[in-house]
Formats: sequence, C-alpha cells, structure tokens
Amino acid sequence: MCKKLFFWIFIFISIVTNLFSQEDIKDNWFQKHFNSRIYLGYYSSYFDDNIKVLQCGYDGILKLIDITPKFNLIDVGLGLNGLLAYDMMNKIEKDNFGYERPKNVRMTIGFELNWNVRIYIIPIPKINSRIFLEGCGMSLVVYSREFPETGTHVNIGTNLGLGMEYPISNFKGFTTLKWFHSSNGKAYKHNPALNAVGIIMGLQF
Repeated sequence: MCKKLFFWIFIFISIVTNLFSQEDIKDNWFQKHFNSRIYLGYYSSYFDDNIKVLQCGYDGILKLIDITPKFNLIDVGLGLNGLLAYDMMNKIEKDNFGYERPKNVRMTIGFELNWNVRIYIIPIPKINSRIFLEGCGMSLVVYSREFPETGTHVNIGTNLGLGMEYPISNFKGFTTLKWFHSSNGKAYKHNPALNAVGIIMGLQF
C-alpha cells in the first residue's frame, strides 16, 4: 500500500514539475486560457419577504474547449463575492407617538464562495458578441445573522442565468439575468429561503 502511494505521489510530482518547467507550455496555455471576472449585481426577491440584495464579486476563469482562436465553448470559474441584503418586511408597527410606520429596514452582510460554469450557446459574429447560459449547482453562502427570518448563518446557494457577452474597448463586458436561491438545506418547515431574480453587469479580462 505504501509503495503504491509513494509511486503515485512520485508520478504526480513529476507531472507538475515538468509542466511548470516548460515555459512555452505555461505561456501558451495559462496565459491564453486564464481570465478574471469582476461584477456587480442587484437582486429582488419575488415573495412577501421583500428582500433586496447587492452583490460584488470576483471570479477566476478557466476557458475550455476552443472552437476557434476567438471562441471557446465553456468557462469554468471559482469565485468569491460579497453580499449586502436588506429586507423590508411588509409589517406595520407604531412609533413612540402612536403613528403607524413600516418596519425598519434591516441590513445583513454576507459572502458567497462559489464555482460556476458558463456555456456559450449562440455566437453573434457581426457584433463580436455571444449569448450564454451559466449556473452554479451548489455554493457556500454565509450571513452575519440568521437569514432570512428564522433561518441560519450558513446556507447553501444555487443560481442560474442567461446573459450576453460583448466587447468594451479591450475587455469583454457581460450582462446576465439571473435567478438566485439560498437556504439551509433542512426540511421545508425549518428551511426559510431567499429566492430572488436580478441583473449582473461585469467585465472579463
């Protein structure tokens, strides 16, 4: 067992050493296929909880399956984004003077560690643009308090989007219409969820 383990460790180290010792491979592959992505998003829930979410984030992107020098089929990303959620519950409460007012807005800070896949489905060569589908099957979402109401600090997230990539100077801009969900994964009775739709705009470079 130990001999087999040492053998596979030796093979792995040999492959990695060989890969990074060849400068032409490093330059030609990683420089052409690694991108960065920054973005801002705004979401609104579509239930009575009336939750709004601001998002800003960064993804490291690996471009895969080159169809042409300028067109790859799939992007696979790993990213981290910050969330600022504020909920305006549709409840009325009386102030110190007896007047009825909407319940105060509550701010909740969070972050999401996610991986994502983007598939380019329709190229538009005339304007150097393309339509894509993207999504994340499971991410880690952590809030600064129990969120949504009666929820938990740590949640599981998922999202699905449809967007368009287009040129902006020397960069690639993109706009995405996205559905976002986070919940604690427990049974429905103990599983308050955030369900929201939003728009995301960003740059890939």
